[in-house]
Amino acid sequence: MMKQMYRGLRLAGLSLSVGTAAATARIALTLNPLRVPDRLPEEPISFVCYSITPWDGVWQRPQQFATRFSQFHPGIYVDPVGVQHILSAGASPVLHSHSPALSVFCPRVLPMGKTNSRIIDFNDALIIKRLEKLIRQLHLGHPVLITNTPLADTIANRYPWRAVAFDVIDDFTKWAWSPRDAGEREQRLFSRADTVFTGTYALWQKKHQFHPETEFIPCGVEIDHFMKANDPDCHVPDDIASIKSRGPVIGYFGGLNERIDADLLVYVAESIPTASVVLIGPIFADFGLSDFEDKWASLLPDPTSPGFRLKPIPPNLHIMGIRKYQELPAYLKAFDVCLLPYVLSQATIDIHPVKGLEYLAAGRPVVSTPLPDVKAFYSGIIDVADTPEGFVEAIRYHLKTEDRAKARERIEFAKPKTWENMMERMRRKILKACNIDA
Repeated sequence: MMKQMYRGLRLAGLSLSVGTAAATARIALTLNPLRVPDRLPEEPISFVCYSITPWDGVWQRPQQFATRFSQFHPGIYVDPVGVQHILSAGASPVLHSHSPALSVFCPRVLPMGKTNSRIIDFNDALIIKRLEKLIRQLHLGHPVLITNTPLADTIANRYPWRAVAFDVIDDFTKWAWSPRDAGEREQRLFSRADTVFTGTYALWQKKHQFHPETEFIPCGVEIDHFMKANDPDCHVPDDIASIKSRGPVIGYFGGLNERIDADLLVYVAESIPTASVVLIGPIFADFGLSDFEDKWASLLPDPTSPGFRLKPIPPNLHIMGIRKYQELPAYLKAFDVCLLPYVLSQATIDIHPVKGLEYLAAGRPVVSTPLPDVKAFYSGIIDVADTPEGFVEAIRYHLKTEDRAKARERIEFAKPKTWENMMERMRRKILKACNIDA
């Protein structure tokens, strides 16, 4: 039945109706029951990380956690890939090995897998069946499920996981693209979860009422990696070196999406014409400076990708596209001032930006819009501006002021906040949920 369903999807050219897709998914689960082996006594811990964050996208909390957790326990990182991304920008292999203990599984799924509830159910039914087979192939026994998306409620409830951990990294129920039943799905996931973490304090304040085991565990930073920006042997890449030769660089790296204040970036570029504003990261269709021609291209790696058209921008504003995580320190070396240019909205008030620590680890001055977590935890170390005028004024101050003592203070502030510390706190909670002493 499953093979026939896949063949039918291919032959139909993805024209299967949403209602039929959901019904087919339910039938597939009924006719093909999961073949889960009996749990053995003293079975070692393994895991499946079902993530909303693309493995090859901006390297952040989910990937940092999975790579470090796999040093103790083998597992799979699940990154569903919508067909639209394959058509527009290519995609990674369906299955590849990141390390001997960590496999990356990128099942191909139907478009609208984050926006349409019935397609979510259909995709998840396919993923569960393929995961069940993969878990057996890799001899993972009864893994722990670790997920960061409220849309994983079906995944959590349709498989006998050893335990379920919900890592709340954002309030996706408030995003414009989330399905209408996102809140209900999140509540089903809270009900199934054995333990819960939040990546920001603002999220803990909102979500801890839904689960007694909710704990705020902030993100970390790979301090040695970003300190390379100060290494004399670290060479600035040619593409940004040519921009740097014209004057100071005001930089940002991270996703370019609806959360980034495009109008503010244009205002900064126009207000400081002697400097360059450089944006590094994947470009999403909802970014304010994007003008996508191709409806499938909801995310593109750079402005030269087919289906992308850039809106008119100042000549000193440069959108460079995504760069590999390993390359970021070299680009950061060219930054004179770093930005956290988030628009304030229901989708951003819960942010605790990882890149803030990455900037600080290099000793760079940082200017941010007034995110609650930035104001609460970075007071005195990151400049927070409430208005566009104040934002520009703070940038101008740092462009003309070099304070080496302040740079060292920023690095010392970031040093103890490592990914290893974050992972170990999460690991202890996961082991507790499995009734194992850490």
